[in-house]
Amino acid sequence: MKNQLPPIPKGFGLPFYYATLFNIEVAFLIDRKKVLKYLENTGLIAADFKGKALVSFNFQNYTGQFPDGSSTTQEIELNIVSYPESQKDTVAFVTAEEYLRGEEQTKLMGHKRVWVPCDADMAIKAGIELFGEPKFKTTFTTNLPSLNVPGQNKWTVTCNDPKNAKESIFTCVADVADLIPEMAAFSPITEYGKFEGKLIGCRWNILQPTCLHFLNEKESKKRVQMTYGKSDHQMKKDMEILIGDTPAFAVRTSMSAPAATQTRAYYI
Repeated sequence: MKNQLPPIPKGFGLPFYYATLFNIEVAFLIDRKKVLKYLENTGLIAADFKGKALVSFNFQNYTGQFPDGSSTTQEIELNIVSYPESQKDTVAFVTAEEYLRGEEQTKLMGHKRVWVPCDADMAIKAGIELFGEPKFKTTFTTNLPSLNVPGQNKWTVTCNDPKNAKESIFTCVADVADLIPEMAAFSPITEYGKFEGKLIGCRWNILQPTCLHFLNEKESKKRVQMTYGKSDHQMKKDMEILIGDTPAFAVRTSMSAPAATQTRAYYI
């Protein structure tokens, strides 16, 4: 019987555990023709949502479970929602809204990762060797919602150029704090990659519902601002092609519950 499981490199175990996760995903509906060249010879087909493709990026700030203490990681995935060509007769075709709610229950529609910038060496190694991610090292400038800073509700994420941190690939500012979200049970999320030239898939599980906000064009302009920097990195060029000035279609957020608290001091 053919073994359908790639080998696990020495020094890693699976599943990959996240101790905490702050995550924001911004999704865009774009002309499906724009994504076709990114899927050539991948074995994947872009999901078709009434002639549109769904492109998204997600920013992750998480702590992993590494024995050397190097646990804090930031990364971004730039994704095209796709499914394997070999499974085209099996996938459950749904609307873009249904997909983001998690209703595509075959879980064959998943993320073809175009770029995955990351700031942690161990996470880069794990991403490449375990999950076939197109990962590269860079830095980020962020300002995230925090229980420790009351009133800070915006998500501000800048992905810096890997060679010159003074230049940026892009910046996203998103503010959906005062909107009432849908609670979406989206996981497991299928992630597609390449290992030894072969298409592989894995499941990413966020172990709680996510907050899902659908935006009309007027709301999108108010809630999500995308700007592109002066970096000459190919990721910036690809984001301008794939996303450009397209209004955001949806925003999905997830924040881990606190594990402990330290209370206010008192006089003795």
